[in-house]
Amino acid sequence: MSDAATPAPSSDESDIAYLKRLAVAGRGEPAPFLLLMAVFGGAYGFAMLAVMIGLAIEGFPDPAQGRYQAGPLVQALNWSIMAAHLVFLLALIWTAWRTIGPKRVRLSRAATATWSAAFVAMVTVVAGFNFFTQGQQPTDSVYAAYMMPPVLLVLWGSAWWVTAILNDRRWLLLVAVGSFAAAIAMAVVGNSPPILPLATACLLLLAFVPAVVLMRQRAR
Repeated sequence: MSDAATPAPSSDESDIAYLKRLAVAGRGEPAPFLLLMAVFGGAYGFAMLAVMIGLAIEGFPDPAQGRYQAGPLVQALNWSIMAAHLVFLLALIWTAWRTIGPKRVRLSRAATATWSAAFVAMVTVVAGFNFFTQGQQPTDSVYAAYMMPPVLLVLWGSAWWVTAILNDRRWLLLVAVGSFAAAIAMAVVGNSPPILPLATACLLLLAFVPAVVLMRQRAR
């Protein structure tokens, strides 16, 4: 009688708790540090674009014609790179404050896992390339260094690919595919003049633009 009168233990509470954990894990930004990403891509991208415009006006240094240095316009525009360093540093400080400060930006668990793995992988690649080129001939070190951007772009594209699928933002697949295509293009151009416009396009289209679009969607 007591068994019949006592209701069987229900798993409803545990099911609700599980669903709640899933919901919390999926909330928040689809990618971390969007402002820092936008500043990085925009500041350096537009600075390099300004330098390219200056080079288009004044031309590249040509030792055969006695031009060993860039023209005055390009030298002045080179200060935009220094300005980009300063702006990025300020954005980095602000991002650190938003990350560890009292009003922390909530990130989904999926976004944290995806982008932390990509960041660790990128740092590992940079460190690995630096160790690999130590003690090598200068020419070999240069060729190894110019292979680093394609590898980093593959990791960058992989992070965007996962972000696009997990957060149901399929347009981010264009950023991922663009990163993969840019990685191949970087490997093709290597140490040649087209690397400057290609790097500029990567900064603006693969970092600045997607970060700005995501921030605008968040503000709506």
